[in-house]
Amino acid sequence: MPFLLYRRTRGSDGAREYNELHGVTLAGTGSGLVYPFVRRYAPAGAEVFPWGASVKDLLEESGFAPKDHAVVVDARPKEDVTLYELTDVWGHSYLDWTPIVLRLEELFVGEKPLDPERFKATFTDARCPRAPVYQFLHLQGGVVGGDWKWGPMGSTNGALLPPDALAFFLEMLQDNLAADEAEDV
Repeated sequence: MPFLLYRRTRGSDGAREYNELHGVTLAGTGSGLVYPFVRRYAPAGAEVFPWGASVKDLLEESGFAPKDHAVVVDARPKEDVTLYELTDVWGHSYLDWTPIVLRLEELFVGEKPLDPERFKATFTDARCPRAPVYQFLHLQGGVVGGDWKWGPMGSTNGALLPPDALAFFLEMLQDNLAADEAEDV
């Protein structure tokens, strides 16, 4: 599931235009967007560190102007056009692993344009529903180490959540869903 960096501009009609720049990664200690954020904010000596970062936080930490950029997930790169915009990452870092939740907004699901690659290279969000979607994953890194790569790959990379991590994520999801409902009113 590729993560892509897009330049984002506002059109005269109010829609945002997205122009693909290059791939980015959330995982890893080298160029990953998550690791520098956690390294900066985790308290020294912590054994557990629950945290939340907006994509704005992650982009700023990595030297990108959040106002002009977006991280888009290509959920089905070989099948059709299914794109989500990353808005938040919540993590619950233990000593050497971190379950995370990605909060995404639906851009396109199951679109079948004549030229999918061209469609993905430049598009607008004029008709995007932006419904929230959540994905649970885990990273092989925590407050004291690890390589911060994705957990072992198989048919899924689902995170098995201890009760404290699950409680934290449920709290974040509940707060976020309440905010989404307030926006709809």
